[in-house]
Amino acid sequence: MSTPRTGRQIGGPEHPRHDDFVAVPYLRQGQLISLIRWSQVNGEWRYTTMLAQYLHRDEESWYLVINGQRAKISRSEWAIFN
Repeated sequence: MSTPRTGRQIGGPEHPRHDDFVAVPYLRQGQLISLIRWSQVNGEWRYTTMLAQYLHRDEESWYLVINGQRAKISRSEWAIFN
């Protein structure tokens, strides 16, 4: 005899982000983190990095302090790196 399934299945985000597959260090509010963004310019891949103070994150965004200003940036564009 099997047990019937109830409720809806809970899945991950529709479009996984880079940091969903790599070990993200334990993030504490106020800690400095490095983020990277890759873009293609004239057929060549280039990267941009930033150092920011971590506030929190949700499924869509990083909430940070950059140069003393609060900022919200997309997790689909920016990934954490060590």
